[in-house]
Amino acid sequence: MPKSSNKNRDRLSDSTGKEIFEVHPVILGGDPTDPANKVVLTREEHIKAVRFWNRVIAEERRKNVAAEQSLE
Repeated sequence: MPKSSNKNRDRLSDSTGKEIFEVHPVILGGDPTDPANKVVLTREEHIKAVRFWNRVIAEERRKNVAAEQSLE
């Protein structure tokens, strides 16, 4: 196993009271099984990250709707 994977595994194993979060969401092409796509966040960090990605995803959905409507 590569060193970076070992570091991520060790980091993830010390996650008591924390949230494991995907750095690049699966819905946007992130790898759900790659340990390098995981990070351990405090509850407060997790809330901020979720809010950020929810805004990004909402914007992408708006773009897709607008693109589909322009094709009609």
